[in-house]
Amino acid sequence: MALRQSIITDQLSMDFEEALSIAKRDFQLVEIHSLWNKSVEEIDDEEARRVELLLAKHSLGVSCLSTTLYLMCPLYTSVENLERFSDSFLLYIGTCSQHREKLERCLELAERLHADVLRIFPFRAEKGVQTDFPELVEDMSSVLADAVALAEKHGKCLAVENCPYSYLPRGNMTFELAERVGSPSFRLLYDVGNSYRAAYLPFPERFRAESLTEEYERIKGLVRHFHFKDYRKGEGRFSHAALGEGDIDYAGLTAMIRRDGVEACISLEPEVDREGVMRSIGNFLAM
Repeated sequence: MALRQSIITDQLSMDFEEALSIAKRDFQLVEIHSLWNKSVEEIDDEEARRVELLLAKHSLGVSCLSTTLYLMCPLYTSVENLERFSDSFLLYIGTCSQHREKLERCLELAERLHADVLRIFPFRAEKGVQTDFPELVEDMSSVLADAVALAEKHGKCLAVENCPYSYLPRGNMTFELAERVGSPSFRLLYDVGNSYRAAYLPFPERFRAESLTEEYERIKGLVRHFHFKDYRKGEGRFSHAALGEGDIDYAGLTAMIRRDGVEACISLEPEVDREGVMRSIGNFLAM
């Protein structure tokens, strides 16, 4: 499997057909997170059939079913203790058992859409919870055991995304979780921008000290999927930038990924306005 490129459809439009019409100009694959103002794990059977037909109509494949499972999911406390962090990022909220039920449905949807990879998250950081890192990784591994078994049963891969709102904001942290889980059905979704802007968060120094290049070299063997988005850092805060116009050397990183023959897909997730998305696409395809 060679390196492939895709784009997350909601970066183009919440109207799924409109997003596909734009995506097919430059891509053969898309990643699906939210569509028709729903996160993908919330679509019903009729909508799932419509997704299937529209993908076939536009001759596009699916690089990743980008669920939000196991983000707004309590690891230690309760659903009520989970703090919302965005009004625009659509996601599913529920107990661990409810997330597991949604995962089973998403795995069935992935089979229909011929998607081999499903994104999950390493749990929303809960207020008032303190635990050391080895214990945290062990607890996550135990809770996710059923999810991994389901993925193995369906022949799919769960790709855990490093996320600044979760317990594991950097890729070198999700790497240790994947090593602990120890299954080929549990790999990494490396969000480079998330790792870059995690610098302001409190977590162990041994993870903070690594540069993005050092982090990539450490984790590349377990990465199944990448997200590319750019940031500028200034005066103690990070702001979104069109890809290739921020601080992150994505051209250099892409060259390393190609050099290493990493068997993964890179998805564009610019998180900027429409004009910035279009510039991001041009810069992305030129890398």
